[in-house]
Amino acid sequence: MYKFLKTENKDATQSEIPLFLHWLDHPNNSKHILELGCATGFPIAETILSIGRDYTGIDLSSEHIEMATKTFPQWKDHFKEAEMLDFCKNSDSESFSGIISMFSIRHLPRIHHVELFNEILRILEPRGLLLVDFPQYSEDGRGTWFANLPMYWSSFSEEWSRLTLKELGFELLETYEDVKIFNGEEEKTLLLLYRKPE
Repeated sequence: MYKFLKTENKDATQSEIPLFLHWLDHPNNSKHILELGCATGFPIAETILSIGRDYTGIDLSSEHIEMATKTFPQWKDHFKEAEMLDFCKNSDSESFSGIISMFSIRHLPRIHHVELFNEILRILEPRGLLLVDFPQYSEDGRGTWFANLPMYWSSFSEEWSRLTLKELGFELLETYEDVKIFNGEEEKTLLLLYRKPE
């Protein structure tokens, strides 16, 4: 069982989701792990690093990366400020056994989503695993979040996402529906586990 550091305003249950634990412990995912949108490092990065795995977490927010390095000084070299599409483009082919993105790809303008997934497929090792979330419906908007910084979200529907990743060549292994109550309303998030073919 994994132990979690309690950090204000962060959802510890993300790293308790059965599909996340299956992805983390899967034999195909035993080498270098990449998290796209690691935020402050809690709870995903902490869970991965606390069991001694080879991990890199990137986030566009310098504030998030600064908080991650201060919260986890023993792992500060694992956190990098970077834009996810640029980082993937500049990564070597077949350099990661596992990639995870939880609630972060939706902050990349959706005009770039196909390009990003193509890059993810390229940098995954053969039989490497991608764990990603998709909202139920397409959406596009702006707001504020951490430290009153502007936040942009942009995503396609679950149906579009499934069809697109299949056409790109990803193999769908498992799905998991995470249901939470947010502002008094039920919110559903679909998590999908994909594999890169041989």
